[in-house]
Amino acid sequence: MNDMLRMAISYVERLDWAVFPVHSVIDGKCTCGKENCPNAGKHPIGALVPNGVKDATKDINKVKEWWTKKLWANIGVATGKISGFFVIDVDGEIGKEELRSLELEHSKLPDTVEQLTGSGGKHILFKYPSDVVIPNKVGFIPKVDIRSDGGYIVVAPSIHKSGNQYMWEALSHPFEVEIAEPPNWLIDLIAEKPTGGKRPPEYWWQIANGVVEGCRNMSAASLMGLLLRKGISPILATTLVLAWNRQFNKPPLEDDEVLKVCDSIAKKELQRRGLLK
Repeated sequence: MNDMLRMAISYVERLDWAVFPVHSVIDGKCTCGKENCPNAGKHPIGALVPNGVKDATKDINKVKEWWTKKLWANIGVATGKISGFFVIDVDGEIGKEELRSLELEHSKLPDTVEQLTGSGGKHILFKYPSDVVIPNKVGFIPKVDIRSDGGYIVVAPSIHKSGNQYMWEALSHPFEVEIAEPPNWLIDLIAEKPTGGKRPPEYWWQIANGVVEGCRNMSAASLMGLLLRKGISPILATTLVLAWNRQFNKPPLEDDEVLKVCDSIAKKELQRRGLLK
């Protein structure tokens, strides 16, 4: 059993995290085979998980099947309620400094599980609260994002496009340290109250301004569903979602991926209307 499979199984069995395979980096290139891939080592392996993070699982047999087919695959973990945590995603030194400034304004974040990314950033994990909704937030503060429901992170021992490995902080490994409860001040800043299934305006505003890697498929699906429910034709709705993705997501999804999402949502909406069996 290789390290990737062993760790993927451990994340499921020991932590109850939902995992799925993402592309890796070999000889400086993304295993997807695309030259200058904008998401090198970070995007789902479509042949194994056609629905991306939505296919994340806690089924050990499925995990074994995936990593037996792609021994080199990096490990993606779905964030949010499904795995019981959300993430503060800190990008480089600027992000770290911005987060320090936020802590000075409020109070220091409690010790919790932390991961070092291959780019010099870090992932800070907190338990998902039971009484509020934690949304994904792009640019929560400069160079700091929130990854939650519908999002994901890549985890150790995965390979970053820099060639470095993702690594858990020595004193903050999830097998040794419990994920901490988020402080109240952080919840107040990022949480949304449940709204009986109706998305609040802030949710759509965040999507309209573009979303982070790991949240794009889910956001594209949400946007497509909204447009269809407003009576816009599937063809026009798909065109609008493609334009949104190209203009606002940094980096954008491949057009083929967006088309796949839009087609899936359109079929579900037509079935709901009784126009397709």
